[in-house]
Amino acid sequence: MIALSVLIDIGAESRFFLQVLTCKALGSLDAPYKIKPVAKVLCLTERFVRDASRELVKAGLLRESKQEGGAGRPGIEYLASEYLLNVLREVGIEFTHQELMLRLFTEPGIYAIGDGATELSTDPAVNTSRAATRKDGRPAAPGAKGRLGAATRILLAALLSEADHCGVVAGLGESRLRRMTGLDSLSIKHQLKRLVSLGFVRSYAPGLSNGVFVGSKVASIYYLNLDHPQLRIKQRERGLVVYATEGPAKYDMLEAAMPTREALKELMPEPGQKPWVLDMLYHKLASHTSQLLTAIWADPECELTDVKAAIFERIASELGGPMTVSPDQGVCGPWDGLKESFYAEVCRWAESIHKGLRRMKVWQGYKPHLVRLIPAPGSSDSFSVVSLVVYPAPRTSSICIWVWDIRGGRVDSYVREDALDLALRYEVALLTKAT
Repeated sequence: MIALSVLIDIGAESRFFLQVLTCKALGSLDAPYKIKPVAKVLCLTERFVRDASRELVKAGLLRESKQEGGAGRPGIEYLASEYLLNVLREVGIEFTHQELMLRLFTEPGIYAIGDGATELSTDPAVNTSRAATRKDGRPAAPGAKGRLGAATRILLAALLSEADHCGVVAGLGESRLRRMTGLDSLSIKHQLKRLVSLGFVRSYAPGLSNGVFVGSKVASIYYLNLDHPQLRIKQRERGLVVYATEGPAKYDMLEAAMPTREALKELMPEPGQKPWVLDMLYHKLASHTSQLLTAIWADPECELTDVKAAIFERIASELGGPMTVSPDQGVCGPWDGLKESFYAEVCRWAESIHKGLRRMKVWQGYKPHLVRLIPAPGSSDSFSVVSLVVYPAPRTSSICIWVWDIRGGRVDSYVREDALDLALRYEVALLTKAT
């Protein structure tokens, strides 16, 4: 497999085909191939393979070889160029989700089906109304027969290449994503919307520019659903806790994380506008809280001085406050103490969640390697809801639980996430309805 970050100037479909060629066991890449047999083996249309091959020739990644001496027009075969072989020899990157990425490039039977059903039929005729083969008897291409299309797969693979064990992608800017996929900005938005609507991406916080962040520009944060029925390889790799408690709610926590109310008011949007900056701050708050909660939960008795110092440094590198300097340096501004107040709220939230989990006797004795918070959208009631994806899954029959940490609360256990009520999964941002 070619690292998606390798600078190759080709479109998404040609990039997908190149990845398929390098992943599939079709023999040595320096052996020539013909369009028809390769299209049949890879479950692609001949036109798809032909167009992609021609673009790869123009990019210097493949070269043509004409077969002379036969009757009629000479046949054309394609084989890897020396440049491509050199690229493959130099690429030695191992990805966290390499097995899932390989599936996207080698298995046609990944369908464009949402994560709304607990079980999916293994019969393609049940999952889609389209024919399983073309009229001439050959298999249809990905994207046909209800399969996940090439452009959608290449974007998902790019996100997977940057995701951690819980499926969170942070720090991947759009310009780099364009280089990795061969898609333009509009196509990325379209394919991302498709991944969200199908449940492969749970939710995401769009990137933005604002002076409250150091460097102004902040990359989008993506929450992938690694346990989507169409992706799932192993049944019990991650666990999930949906933790609900009485307050503080989203905007209460953001107010506590700001040094003054005036600072928070400066970030409030105009009527009718979406609170993009506040949403990103909320996701950043969840990200730092995840790091501290992981350390606390893994070893409640450990000394956390170094962990907390590292978290404070991360906050200091991300948050600075708007670039407004009072001419009177002796006068305190509304943004003084932003890093300290944000850090204090991170500590409060992490410790509060851990105490609640212990109080409700959640997975006693379990020590996660990684915890990632997926914050739910703000609500008008007094409840605070956050989902915790944990890795690896605890050794118990119920790897998905809903915790009601309220007076007279309870713990509801499920075999896995897709046994949860679908409406509740949408409500807490485990899934998102694309608009």
